[in-house]
Amino acid sequence: MNTTGWLKGLQVTGDGTGIVSHAGVALVRALADNTGLTAGLSKALASDRLLVHDRGRVLADLACAIADGAEVISDFRVMGDQQDLFGLVASVPTAWRTLDEIARGGDRALGRIGAAVNAARRRAWAGIAARHGALPGVRVADKVIEGVTCIRLDASVVTCHSDKQGAEPNFKGFGLHPLLAYCDNTLEPLAGMLRPGSAGSNTAADHLAVLDAAITALPPGFRRRLMVTCDGAGASHALIARLDKLAARRGYQFIYSVGWELGAREKAAIAAVPAAAWQIAVDARGEVRERRAEHACGNLDCGHRRCWIEEAHVTELTSLLREGPGGDQLAGWPEAMRLFARRERPHPGAQLTLFEAEDGWRYTLWVTNLPPQTRGWRGQNAYIDAAHRIHARVEDAIRTGKDCGIGKYPSTSLAMNKAWQAAALTAATLLAWLRLLALDGHLARAEPKTLRYSILHAAARLTRGGRRRRLKIDASWPWAADIVTAWNRISALPQAP
Repeated sequence: MNTTGWLKGLQVTGDGTGIVSHAGVALVRALADNTGLTAGLSKALASDRLLVHDRGRVLADLACAIADGAEVISDFRVMGDQQDLFGLVASVPTAWRTLDEIARGGDRALGRIGAAVNAARRRAWAGIAARHGALPGVRVADKVIEGVTCIRLDASVVTCHSDKQGAEPNFKGFGLHPLLAYCDNTLEPLAGMLRPGSAGSNTAADHLAVLDAAITALPPGFRRRLMVTCDGAGASHALIARLDKLAARRGYQFIYSVGWELGAREKAAIAAVPAAAWQIAVDARGEVRERRAEHACGNLDCGHRRCWIEEAHVTELTSLLREGPGGDQLAGWPEAMRLFARRERPHPGAQLTLFEAEDGWRYTLWVTNLPPQTRGWRGQNAYIDAAHRIHARVEDAIRTGKDCGIGKYPSTSLAMNKAWQAAALTAATLLAWLRLLALDGHLARAEPKTLRYSILHAAARLTRGGRRRRLKIDASWPWAADIVTAWNRISALPQAP
């Protein structure tokens, strides 16, 4: 076998013309323009000074560069180095000055940027609903909740390896501690707050501010039926009180699901639960969570009870704590709040508390205001559990977000890094819109790394003729047809005013 045959007759020259690398970034840039995002940012960052480069255009281009994989401000060159395609693009120093101006503008400047993104989101979601018939539903095991918009709150530590303002020791090391809100339907960020590393996981004021910003970010037509989830680390009395107040509004459907601490009263209630009250839980496929016993028979499809071990169960503790011998132990908490517990067999190496070690189960608790009279599968304990357990999907969204700008903050200044985060969240939003508005199949579910290789980093030849420019993707590129289709769909979007 000739393993070096590909080298024979190969020459490398520097006299090619019209070659464009990262040609797929044009899709993201066109999407920003056609949804009105670029124009909105231009108004938000308008200045009385005479500027060569419009600051809204610069920020939109920076978001495109981050979507393309930029990790530091100097990576903005990916736009400027392709002037034949993108025209006159700001320099790296101008991009730095734009972030600095946003930083000096403080929360007011960030608020105007958020408002511009929210206005563009209205047009983008209208296009998504027109293309798919509705906004994607919320997946719960093997079911889908239709017509509900789901917001997920979660905090994450971003490790810093250099001295940055706000970078402080925390439970995971040293760094910053942003708090984020994502839409589960579209997997796009709705709001974010960059906090010092020592900020608490359950700081109520921060959660309330991000929650309010996330609801404001939703187009008005998608605020009527809401679902909000948060893990136990972010739970607080103030947060649940606010959620209960939002749920009490007339004309709105508002369901929350929030993690809960396993305390002494909860342990006593669990100990009093009859064995028959524990109902088997379901997995991500809607199937009961069980595994084969060690001495099971040889028939893998058998229905013998002795051949299967149930691995997880769910029960409700509300009545035990509200009406038990000790009286109402949830006094002071909302009347509509219901408390549930899940027990599951721990995975090898899991650390159990002394209470859990006694019976070998690992316990997780959460509260929800889902009415007890809810009909159908949604009201079953197994699916109430599944609806809370999928809160973990937000961790995937944050993980991909860290691959899209929020994993590395480029400045020593906290204010500059807040401006960078605004650009990074905009980049993640644009990629979410790209998937839902223009792509199909596996690309409509692809993470940033896959999108970059398949779409954004594709090379093309730029030609001119008949007063037109034509960007020609190599016909042999496996995703050439997807890129062309995506461009046509983005070009067909109604022009923003």
